[in-house]
Amino acid sequence: MTLNLNVEYLREILNTRGWSERQFALKTGLSSSTVSRILNKKRGVGAKTLLAIREALKDIPLEKLFFIN
Repeated sequence: MTLNLNVEYLREILNTRGWSERQFALKTGLSSSTVSRILNKKRGVGAKTLLAIREALKDIPLEKLFFIN
């Protein structure tokens, strides 16, 4: 089983909240370049990154943020 980030949904969340990539990076503790690569689908999401995103978006159901394969 693997988890794949729903990048389009994450972009919608950021737009709705008015968060820039940089603001999201600060909220997750990830670097701006990591967030940019994730949002541009140039990088996958490992366990550490998944936990950081989850922590920043506690109010969003996990099943909406990630696809389970």
